[in-house]
Amino acid sequence: MTKIRRTRLGLEIILWLIFFVALYAFVQWRGSGTAAFPDRLPPIVFQRLDGQPIVLAPRPGQILWVNFWSPNCPPCLAELPVLEQVQRLLGGNAFSVLAIAVPGSSVQEVTQLRHRLGLTFPIYRASSEGNLRKWGGVQLTPTSLLVDAKGHVVGRFVGPIALPVFFWKLLWIWIRGGWG
Repeated sequence: MTKIRRTRLGLEIILWLIFFVALYAFVQWRGSGTAAFPDRLPPIVFQRLDGQPIVLAPRPGQILWVNFWSPNCPPCLAELPVLEQVQRLLGGNAFSVLAIAVPGSSVQEVTQLRHRLGLTFPIYRASSEGNLRKWGGVQLTPTSLLVDAKGHVVGRFVGPIALPVFFWKLLWIWIRGGWG
């Protein structure tokens, strides 16, 4: 291989790496802003899996990871076990994962998946698109919101979340004093 070919190959590899890093950053951070979402989450009525209504609102002193998902969404199904592990690792008085099945998700599907995947965090159903609009709307699943202990939306993620990004956001909440 000539020196020019090696140089060209090295340059191509570097350019492809830059491209993939930029693509990763775009995919993970494009939803991080809160432009379409309210600064603070308002109380909203969802349904428990037994059909009873429940009012969900930010919980003072508790960080919430709110995940909107659908039973027929493969990335959602891949992300739920990861969220279960995060809940087991961090869950308690200071942190909680909540999952909201989007409209069109049947109670039977959601319940079966919950048992099959061994999910222990709370799972609710959105009864209508109107409910989701109050929280800024959900266009694609999975979509996740990270809410600090003061009720402010500090992260919005469209698509499966990478754990390094998630933990970076938690560190950022802690640094800025939003932990409690």
